[in-house]
Amino acid sequence: MLLLNVSWIVHCLLILLSVAFFTLFERKVIGLFHNRVGPNKVSFIGLVQPLLDAFKLLTKQSLTPLRSNKLVYNLSPQLSLLLAVFTWLTMPLSCVFISLNYSFLMFFCIGSVIVFAVLLSGWSSNSKYSLIGSLRSIAQSISYEAVLRTIVVLFVFYAFSYSISRFFNFSSLLTFFLFPIWFVCILAETHRAPFDFRERESELVSGFNTEYSGAYFAFLFLSEYTMLLYACFLIAYLFFSEFMIFSTPRIIMVSVFSLVISYLFVWVRITYCRFRYDLLMIAAWKTLLPITLMFFIAVSIFCFLI
Repeated sequence: MLLLNVSWIVHCLLILLSVAFFTLFERKVIGLFHNRVGPNKVSFIGLVQPLLDAFKLLTKQSLTPLRSNKLVYNLSPQLSLLLAVFTWLTMPLSCVFISLNYSFLMFFCIGSVIVFAVLLSGWSSNSKYSLIGSLRSIAQSISYEAVLRTIVVLFVFYAFSYSISRFFNFSSLLTFFLFPIWFVCILAETHRAPFDFRERESELVSGFNTEYSGAYFAFLFLSEYTMLLYACFLIAYLFFSEFMIFSTPRIIMVSVFSLVISYLFVWVRITYCRFRYDLLMIAAWKTLLPITLMFFIAVSIFCFLI
């Protein structure tokens, strides 16, 4: 039990450290696309920049609005980061001595609860900008979770298991063309550009985290990027496992594919401008969901005939 606790603590620290350097990677890629250098003043090519940014945020004074619900206001960012780290329990990595047979279900359960942390953050601030941003986040997450859950059911039918690690024993070639739909849904679920409607500067200032500063803002920021990094690893497991069946060690290939997918996330952020909110909802309910349901019916008929 002691070894398990120590390994979990080390794993959490490594996740947070990876999130910090993922922000440096994102800023470097954006600078490359903009034909500029990016962070390069602190140490060698700016490698210490994420650690100094984290130190600045964690040591900065956190102000609590006078009319806010102080208990919920202070607990929401901590709950959001805690749930985001717990999501990594479902990832079958070699450094964690846990194997979950129902990791898909746990992933969606924790992902659904994180939305409530965002809602409580916006509501407890007693600010109309924060509340509108959190309500947008709730509606957006509910819409695209319907598509994601339908695709997960297809994966479960295909692998006959609720475990993510099961996909290393099955080829994902037949489900590979679902990757564009899954990628768009993950962009919407993680609230990345061009679907970052809960943080529109022009009308919502900073969205649900407008009233947060210091360590609480850092917690919300870390939870968002922790889920994004988890999404990159999950895509690598689900759609590119056939390229990693014979790789040794497997974690290296998973990390390489996850890095490429994270580059795609940054590329989309740089390339596309923000959508309109009504087009976002139309794309979920009138385009992606019908396509996924039709594919689900086709796969069901095919399995029945076989």
